[in-house]
Amino acid sequence: MKQNIRYLGFEGTPDGGRRFELSITAAAQKPIMVSFEIPGSMFSGKNKITIQEASKICYDKLRLLLARELIQTPFTSQLSVEDIQKLRYVPRGRVRESVPPTKD
Repeated sequence: MKQNIRYLGFEGTPDGGRRFELSITAAAQKPIMVSFEIPGSMFSGKNKITIQEASKICYDKLRLLLARELIQTPFTSQLSVEDIQKLRYVPRGRVRESVPPTKD
């Protein structure tokens, strides 16, 4: 069955992070709402990610979860440092830098 993923936007979180909202739609089914939270520390410092980059990472993470059939409605998850390192786009010729771990 064909599923469509739609990016709905983001909102700020109290720690300076962002909550990204997406939906999954398929014919004759209710949309599944999905939220990914990224801590504020990921948006600052030497290896910071941008809002545009973060939305792409959330999209790619959702595609991986869908392939593994790990999505139930509604779905909320916090992206880890490892998720960001693994899914972050690195232009050809650049070295992938590690993202420092967050302190919880």
